[in-house]
Amino acid sequence: MAHPSGGRLAELTRTAVVRAAALTGRVDPATTDSAALASLLYRAGGCVPDGRLDPRWARHVVTAAERTAGSGLTGHRRSVARHWHSWTATDADPTTLVHKIYVSPTVRDVATTLGVILTHAPLLGVPAWKVGADLAGLHRPDKIVLYLASADRADRVASAFALALGGFAAQGVPFTGQVGATGIVSRGRDVAGTSWRADVCRMVADSLCATRVTLGLQASAADVADEALAQLAAHGLDVETWHPAPDEMVESRSAANLSAMSSPVTVRADRRDATSSAARAGASLETPAPRRTRAEVTCS
Repeated sequence: MAHPSGGRLAELTRTAVVRAAALTGRVDPATTDSAALASLLYRAGGCVPDGRLDPRWARHVVTAAERTAGSGLTGHRRSVARHWHSWTATDADPTTLVHKIYVSPTVRDVATTLGVILTHAPLLGVPAWKVGADLAGLHRPDKIVLYLASADRADRVASAFALALGGFAAQGVPFTGQVGATGIVSRGRDVAGTSWRADVCRMVADSLCATRVTLGLQASAADVADEALAQLAAHGLDVETWHPAPDEMVESRSAANLSAMSSPVTVRADRRDATSSAARAGASLETPAPRRTRAEVTCS
């Protein structure tokens, strides 16, 4: 199976899969914990917070971004949970907001990029989004997530932000579909009320464990990864770009059918290119010049 061609995020994803495949070769395949492996895959791409950082910095970043956005946020309710700061439009139905846009700048650029996002998300009609509430949250790859009700609208908004934020370094979210050239923006879609990345990581972990049993402990990590991904691709999951399936394909499968499948594969790719209208929207966003913040990141 050829190496994935879905951009930087696809390469990050493949690296995570090969490393997970290597772990399956260190123990008896029959005793491998697929759930633990899925959890490890889900955390791929995260960074360890610098212990010298003031824990209050995360809150300061959000407060500064809100000041930048100003009155544009008046149509959104603000809520704070243990791990997330969230904004939701007062007229939004959260149950319909299944299309996800991940924005993943490096930690040092969070302050600047978050100001851009909070300013322009309401202008682009984004009904809801969330931001990591603490240092750990701002060091995870999926530190900023926007939610929309339609795939077409999510694609357009994602393309707009990819253009606007293309000058910033990307941390990047593995197991998501890259939008734009750098990987700072990517796409996903929740299915049956469960997380896109959690579902995909579970599928990959299950396939890796099953493939290791078939190929044996002596098989190389790359061979196990390639065969596991090939099996997922044969059942419809896009293992090259990791984009979510079109709405009509997802909606044709009930949650019961998905959970009953012996194979962990449930979706295939929707490889949409950026539309010209989205490009025009992105070109209109004003992005300030990057500036240094107090945050430091311990991985590239």
